[in-house]
Amino acid sequence: MGGSHRTTVDLSDTLPELDWQFECGDIPEAWPYVGPAWLRGTERAMPEARGWYAVARRARGELAVLPGFVLDKPGAVDFDPRTYLGWKPASGDEVCCGVATCETTIGEVEKLGEDAFYPAMILGSPLGYRSEGFYTFWTPKLFPTLVDTLVSHARSVGVKTVMAPWIPQRRGNEAIVSKLVLAGGQSAFWGYEDYIPLREGSYDAHVAAMPARKRRRLKEDLARGDQAGVELDRIDGEALRALIPHIAALTCANREKNGAGEEPRHIEPIFTELLDAGADVRCYVARKDDHIVACCVTIRKVHRLFVKWVGFDYEALGDRSGVYFPMVFDSPMRDAYAEGLRVLELGAGAHQAKALRGSRSRTKWVAQLVLDKELQPQVAEWMTEFGRRRLESFAADSGATPTAPLSLVGGGVS
Repeated sequence: MGGSHRTTVDLSDTLPELDWQFECGDIPEAWPYVGPAWLRGTERAMPEARGWYAVARRARGELAVLPGFVLDKPGAVDFDPRTYLGWKPASGDEVCCGVATCETTIGEVEKLGEDAFYPAMILGSPLGYRSEGFYTFWTPKLFPTLVDTLVSHARSVGVKTVMAPWIPQRRGNEAIVSKLVLAGGQSAFWGYEDYIPLREGSYDAHVAAMPARKRRRLKEDLARGDQAGVELDRIDGEALRALIPHIAALTCANREKNGAGEEPRHIEPIFTELLDAGADVRCYVARKDDHIVACCVTIRKVHRLFVKWVGFDYEALGDRSGVYFPMVFDSPMRDAYAEGLRVLELGAGAHQAKALRGSRSRTKWVAQLVLDKELQPQVAEWMTEFGRRRLESFAADSGATPTAPLSLVGGGVS
């Protein structure tokens, strides 16, 4: 790569054999959702998706991996390239933080049929909702070459669409956008993921440093949680194994309530793989009458705590129980500070509610390349409109005037 004889790039249908110790020691800054344990779980959870891995290797065992998964037919709406054109299926399922769709666009996309977009390749981790990879070394040409490798393979096997639906604003990811756009694709605003820097030394100091309005909101959240009549607890590691089906069911109930289509079969194999790998998995639970009625699954990796799956028993709790913030924000933040962690990663969804409680955000983008050149101008038009509607919806939630978020291309990547 770049004239260096020390780097080779290969394509493999097999993920390199790497363990959780490697994930924590060699790729500490990579999200667990794109790491080897999660990807092995994805292969089990989505046997309908053929996994391909662009792997760069350099001397002394250094490597970088960008995954790609090929679907021959539509799966969940999150994995459907038509979704990011403003299309919605008849079932009404929609992506996180869905926006109003245009009936004309839906009809026009429907007329093209599935065959215009499938097979489709998803770059990154489809069940981690992250379009990125991991690496133990870096060069400016690293990500561009990995993207090129997967796009070339997609062309060779008859893939119709290469999609990267969830590109976070992080180093290297601008190449995913620019490479797909230069090949004839289009990019658009997707939304935000939220996080809380833990810089104050302790939970109490963090609360004391919050603006008065946000500190008051936190106290109100905790009071509402107390009124819900539940007992909060935390379960770690192997003790969670027997609870996996129940946790998956609660999580999917939450996803279904919000219009998404995640299924227990998507969660259970990944959860099991993480435990098998020895990952530091914790679950905050709410109990009512000795039954677990809400859950929040987190993963600790090095100096960060990641909130991944959240679920509720709505029959037991109702739609607005007050359990969410004490379980998803407050309890993990207390423990993260107690353990000296640096960041609480909250993920996407409920962005404005999280911001009102002190979170910060990163922009996420979607980029998509339809390989039929005749379709590319129309796809670009639809995606531009999709991004505009998404941006307006986030601005409407906050009451702010919509402004274009920082682009991944041309600098400004954190």
